[in-house]
Amino acid sequence: MAATHPASLAELVVWIVEDAKVNRRRGGAILSVVAVVSFRLSQFGSRAATRSATVVRLLSLPLVAFSRLLLGCEIPGSLACGRRLVLAHGGRGVIIVRDAVLGDDVLMAPYSAVGAAYPTPGAPVIGDGVYIGTHATVLGPVTVGTGAFLGARALVLRDIEPGAFAVGTPAEVLDAESVARAA
Repeated sequence: MAATHPASLAELVVWIVEDAKVNRRRGGAILSVVAVVSFRLSQFGSRAATRSATVVRLLSLPLVAFSRLLLGCEIPGSLACGRRLVLAHGGRGVIIVRDAVLGDDVLMAPYSAVGAAYPTPGAPVIGDGVYIGTHATVLGPVTVGTGAFLGARALVLRDIEPGAFAVGTPAEVLDAESVARAA
């Protein structure tokens, strides 16, 4: 996993442009761009230690309020998240706990969640290129490997191997033969 937040104002602009492009192409709505831009501005304001970060954080407050109140998109600025995050359909109902770690190229469908499993300490680590389907939930100190696919309504309570296809409640990993048969 590479960088988890933009470190400078110039890098923030590059990340926002990448996020906007991928969200217009894969997210499907301008609201996806708004949701991810509000998160990036808040993230830069929370994680960077410069005067410009404080200004950016203050300027991001109306966008963050819009994302949280009207879209139900709860992503804290302190989140460690890689590049090109896709919040499909405006990130409606997406909730992520602040201690989670997301890699590059993660796509989160509407109403998906990445959270803690209280009272167990720890938060999920999501690898690069992971797809988290609609209403899918990842809970507790688990790792979802690079390139994994979590189907709709999957409830992930244990580690998922890289490239795995997980479905169900609780999530079960399907083998390649089962996936081919289902398609």
